Amino acid sequence: MKPARVDYDSIAHLYDATPHRIKPVDPELLTFIRRRASCDNLSVLDVGCGTGNQLISDRAVLTDARIVGLDRSSGMLRQARLKAPEIAWIQADGSVLPFQTDSFDFITCQFTLHHIQDKAGMVRETFRVLRRGGRFVVRNICPQECPDWLFYVYFPASRVIDLEDFWSPESITAEMDNAGFGTLEVEREHLRFEQDLRVWVDEVRRRATCSQRLTITDTAYQAGLRRLTEELAAQSGPLLRENHICVMTVRGAKVARGEPVV
Repeated sequence: MKPARVDYDSIAHLYDATPHRIKPVDPELLTFIRRRASCDNLSVLDVGCGTGNQLISDRAVLTDARIVGLDRSSGMLRQARLKAPEIAWIQADGSVLPFQTDSFDFITCQFTLHHIQDKAGMVRETFRVLRRGGRFVVRNICPQECPDWLFYVYFPASRVIDLEDFWSPESITAEMDNAGFGTLEVEREHLRFEQDLRVWVDEVRRRATCSQRLTITDTAYQAGLRRLTEELAAQSGPLLRENHICVMTVRGAKVARGEPVV
């Protein structure tokens, strides 16, 4: 197995200080719960849970559930345990899930699939440990559909890497279909917003807090940062730029072919 592109153990103590780490209750989980006749003995797994922020928020609607977070990084799990020791935090690779068959009702993998080397194995393992009637939800950036994301504009080497690491929605659904998932849905969310480069440059300088900044070479990172700071200093371009990120959600259920989805 190739070494991971990012050493999350080394940056785990910085992770929660970065933007977008506070999570609301997962709306996909809320939808799943509303459609169930009963939530007795509900079991939830987050593959690639990081420092646990999603599951910690989800506790509000999982008062009697079995909640498990799994991550390959011991450092990230250490941070999670400090915040919520009552949740089961398991260190393992997402492609080799250390659970019995038919163990979980709801499994999520948020902004993590690109870090898992054996993605096909992870999809098969997820199907195995999911109970009949259970749901699997993948959420991630879709670099195939946002080449104009400003990070790719200033750091084009990062998109080259992301196109290799991030599966397209079509690749994910094809593998889920092969694994046996009976119903598949894909949703694309195109987030367009105005970016103030004077604010963004400070975020870009915090290299250790973003996997895209860590996966590219030092030369590529410095070149992009230099271009950005020089443009700001010379005021050679607009200070406010339109930014665009595409986020995809892929859903699948463990049901017999043709069986209605809960």
